[in-house]
Amino acid sequence: MRAPFLLRPLTRVTILLAALLPLAAQAGGTAQVRAGGQTTQLAWQTGGAVRLSQEQKPDYLIVRDGKAYSVSMRGPTPVVMEVGGLLQGLGALAQSRPNQYLPDRVDQVQDTGRTETVAGITGHVYRLTVTDTQGRSHPTDAVLTDDRRVVDMTSSYLASMQMLLGQAKTQQLTGALPANRRGILRLGQDFVVQSISGQEPAPSEFTLPAQPTSLQNLLQGLQGLQKQ
Repeated sequence: MRAPFLLRPLTRVTILLAALLPLAAQAGGTAQVRAGGQTTQLAWQTGGAVRLSQEQKPDYLIVRDGKAYSVSMRGPTPVVMEVGGLLQGLGALAQSRPNQYLPDRVDQVQDTGRTETVAGITGHVYRLTVTDTQGRSHPTDAVLTDDRRVVDMTSSYLASMQMLLGQAKTQQLTGALPANRRGILRLGQDFVVQSISGQEPAPSEFTLPAQPTSLQNLLQGLQGLQKQ
């Protein structure tokens, strides 16, 4: 069985973003970001649902009502699976892999005094030092802004990633970034905002096209068939 959308592309930058910031209420909008070498379309409702899709792929992810759903097409028929709980388990498993770059904490955040324009928005360049779960220290740079659209986009992106991966490490890492610049325009070269809009997307973007099935129950059913 093919892995659901976003199960394969969970990248180190996705997990780093999910750990850096607390969630907050946000106004709706849309953005296109380059993350983990792939272009992702992000849409979010005011204080509500989030939708992520990848360029030129029919599959997408919807996070709403406290749950995450993978939507894929099986021929002309849409298939909706609830995937959040399973991906949280895989996220915990990934932390045990020695070659997986996962931050355990943010050790240092330093304002370089430089500015950089990303997607037409000027942000401030910061130098970050993080320690991964294997005790190794890694430097990276980030372009941060107080632009409301970017702050809302960042909060929405984190909401979806935390729903997938859980929030076990969030409390110890929140507050690491400057409180007045929590919109991420760029993180290293792995996450870059390409365009962003503060226009509210249509509610139909967040409607599930079919009754959802639990992926965990589906896998248990397949295991049961194998034993017969």
